[in-house]
Amino acid sequence: MRPLRCPFPLYCYEITTRTINGEFLLRPGEEVDPIILGVIGRAQEQTRVRIHGFHFMSNHCHFLITVRNAEQKSKFMRLVNGNLSKKLNDLHGRRGTMWHRRFRAIGVAPDEETQMARLRYIMAHGVKEDLVEKVGDWPGVSSLPWLLYGEPIYGVWTDFTARYNARRRKSYVPTPGEFDTVYEVRMSPLPCWSETSTDVWRQSVRNLAAGIDAEAAQRRTESGVRVLGAAAVLAADITTRVPLRSRRRAPSVHASRAVVRARLKAGLRAITHAYMEASARFRDGEWDVEFPEGTFRPLGGFVTPHGDGDLAMW
Repeated sequence: MRPLRCPFPLYCYEITTRTINGEFLLRPGEEVDPIILGVIGRAQEQTRVRIHGFHFMSNHCHFLITVRNAEQKSKFMRLVNGNLSKKLNDLHGRRGTMWHRRFRAIGVAPDEETQMARLRYIMAHGVKEDLVEKVGDWPGVSSLPWLLYGEPIYGVWTDFTARYNARRRKSYVPTPGEFDTVYEVRMSPLPCWSETSTDVWRQSVRNLAAGIDAEAAQRRTESGVRVLGAAAVLAADITTRVPLRSRRRAPSVHASRAVVRARLKAGLRAITHAYMEASARFRDGEWDVEFPEGTFRPLGGFVTPHGDGDLAMW
């Protein structure tokens, strides 16, 4: 049974999505980067999720987001993955899905140690694979400009439907940017830093970046490995395939402390058990059976938790 889309309310999640066959369909570039950011910005405006970090490699991407419930999380990722498939397929002249499978979402415990560890993991991409020398050298889409320096992040959304309808008119004269809308990806600090001053938590992020760079430099010195370089990343063929290196099973939750991990896993097991019991009764013809709050009922949509309010945004 695949993991349920049933997050704990107002919880932070690490989300990962990989391209089909590990192809470089997300490879950084002057055309690709604005499209990705435009899709993220528009999806965020429509779902109101809180984004704490993101990083796009050539064949997969990561998000750290806080969501109100599973429905909000699923809608955000449906908009991101669906629109990226359409727009990047159009750009690359290809058809079909660009994703290996549906996204993977893992809950992140609310303590600072765990959340900083997951942020560090995301920030290290590109460096830990020896593609670039330092965190700031990655040429692709990421939240690093905002995390490190507070720089706003913008993308461009192109309305394909309006553009198509306009092109059908015989008298149509194209105008550059006519169907483009600029969206800002609105960022928020980690939940554990909600009461921490910006200067303090941003210095913590810079310390994380410095630690990643120093650790990678030492490892390369000991192993003799040389970085590929940003220019090579940008020049890579999008049809290049990189198979998944690790087949280890992903954890059900991220938590630095064993007691917290055990508590969260017990909660997930309880919800899963209740859902499986309800599902068995549903398949036996008990159509009005109650499914656990925060899950998706077969043929009935999302089961809204009691007291499920809006997630405060910007």
